[in-house]
Amino acid sequence: MAHIVIMGAGLGGMPAAYEMRATLGQEHKVTVVSAVDYFQFVPSNPWVAVDWRSREEVILKVGPLLERKGIHFIAKAVTQIDAAQNKLVLAGGQAGEEMLAYDYLVITTGPKLSFDEVPGAGPHGGHSHSVCTVGHAEAFWAQYQEFVKDPGPVV
Repeated sequence: MAHIVIMGAGLGGMPAAYEMRATLGQEHKVTVVSAVDYFQFVPSNPWVAVDWRSREEVILKVGPLLERKGIHFIAKAVTQIDAAQNKLVLAGGQAGEEMLAYDYLVITTGPKLSFDEVPGAGPHGGHSHSVCTVGHAEAFWAQYQEFVKDPGPVV
């Protein structure tokens, strides 16, 4: 029996998990590990930013979706990959970390946002907004509502 672990439950990880499960026999274990317990379709985030949709309308809880296909799900961040030992170190656990062994690892974590690469950019202390995550889109809508209350002189 092989244990296949897929890091990430986004546009790459979810289809990879479903394909692995459909292709491999039931004697093989497929596990998805993600820092969050939901799937977000990023192109829907602008709808949240303009209040056309709510967070609940654009995310899906992935645990039940995966588990009904026989795919295990762990909602924890991976803090380290120990490739020499075929293990992942997960955040949390009893002693502050937990190990997850694998035979094969598929990394589908997507891009790492790097707002700090441009001084003043980004929604976390910068001077710009983002719709890269559903949380960013929600924050934009809230900040826009505050702006509309008192926009100052308009040119």
